[in-house]
Amino acid sequence: MSYLLNAGTFLIQTLFGFFIVVFLARALLIAIGAPFNQPICRFVYMFTNPVVTPLRNFIPRWRRIEFSSLLVAWLLVTIETLLLRSLFGVSIGVMPLLAHALVDTLDWIILIELVAILAYCLLSFIPSARHDSNYRLLTQAVEPVVRPFRRLLPPISGLDFSCWLASIALVLARILIVSPLADLSLRLP
Repeated sequence: MSYLLNAGTFLIQTLFGFFIVVFLARALLIAIGAPFNQPICRFVYMFTNPVVTPLRNFIPRWRRIEFSSLLVAWLLVTIETLLLRSLFGVSIGVMPLLAHALVDTLDWIILIELVAILAYCLLSFIPSARHDSNYRLLTQAVEPVVRPFRRLLPPISGLDFSCWLASIALVLARILIVSPLADLSLRLP
């Protein structure tokens, strides 16, 4: 029986994880002002438009923050959490469920940024990748997070430690902010 639970957990986390990442990527791409003509942007926009476009009539953007994409991602996290809890027979109240999904959405955003920083660092070792439009898009996504650390510690003898410092800060945010908030959300009445 535990093999079936493991398989069910894997399938739920994989399918929902894909959709959550795509909707959060849309919000990130809009936040950084990514051009539509990029292949990755076209895929994300075309994939999410059927769901997000009707919502944008009711939930407008504020500056570069698209709340409709964030709302869909949060709803997907909520449904995923509910399915996983029901799969294991664990009940959860409405308020803890909604709050926990909000914290998990924040955790997804941090994880996406960590993966983007890792990909940026790995691709920076390939000189030909710097001329690729996808690398420039990745740079746009990473720079807002890395730039404050680059100001704090400028490159030393050509070595830039800002990505390393940004990664440490993001991991610490997961440990010191997201984890306590997740615990707190489950204790809500």
